[in-house]
Amino acid sequence: MTLSAPMRCSALAEELGEPMIGTVEQRGRWLLVEDRSAWGEDATADVLGKAFVAALKGEGIRPLLVRRREADPAADAVRRVILVDTRSRQMAVRAMGSLDGLDASWLASVPIEEYGTRLEEPIFLVCSNGKRDACCAVRGRALLNALGPDHAERTWECTHLGGHRFAANLVCLPDGIVYGRAEADGPRLADAYLAGRLDPASLRGRSAWPAPAQVAEQHVRLAERIDGVGDVELVSSAIDGDRALVTLAVAGSSREIALHAEPMTPPRPTSCRAAAELDEPLHWRVV
Repeated sequence: MTLSAPMRCSALAEELGEPMIGTVEQRGRWLLVEDRSAWGEDATADVLGKAFVAALKGEGIRPLLVRRREADPAADAVRRVILVDTRSRQMAVRAMGSLDGLDASWLASVPIEEYGTRLEEPIFLVCSNGKRDACCAVRGRALLNALGPDHAERTWECTHLGGHRFAANLVCLPDGIVYGRAEADGPRLADAYLAGRLDPASLRGRSAWPAPAQVAEQHVRLAERIDGVGDVELVSSAIDGDRALVTLAVAGSSREIALHAEPMTPPRPTSCRAAAELDEPLHWRVV
């Protein structure tokens, strides 16, 4: 059985009951570059250059453009550039007139305190890159509006995060925690994160961890009713083909979780932009 796309990809994913957990690409560090221009389909590469974007990804860094609002590109003569380490939970910012001096290998290894001025307060990202996928524009904009009254100064629009079909996507930094389908619950999820808690039911995962570990974390949290952001730690994750064994530390004791990867059926489009392309995304399931 195959499935065409009679609706937007996010609505279709909901209709199929597609799990969100374990869908965050593993990246230990994030580079957020302020850019107020109109974003196209591949905005990050358009602004930073394809070679630099590829070098960043090769070093395990997720590059994104961010802004508070669209404006005259001349406003970016001096722009803020934020480096985030989701493993150490640290962020720093520097103001730059040119991005020419940035080097991917240096960004991957520089201690956060040596990069720039430390940022102590959490920030939120919402994908609104409508030229990349319509769901991010429609649902992302609804989430931005919902966060506005209480979290405007902490919230940035960002370019393509991956997972358009789980829009609206909400990223909580510095932990790299990503929620999906958050347009209705965004303010509640943001408030909880600021209080040091998370909602495992709404998780897509956390970017510092591989996909099986993201699934294992949700499994343990739901089973044991744990909601503290730092209450579950990754000890190890061994992946062998479609099998994985994850060890988590919870309150001083360990949990071993065995998982198996399965393709999801029926085949479905994973974005509005590629509605004619059908895929069977892999989902890690606790054995």
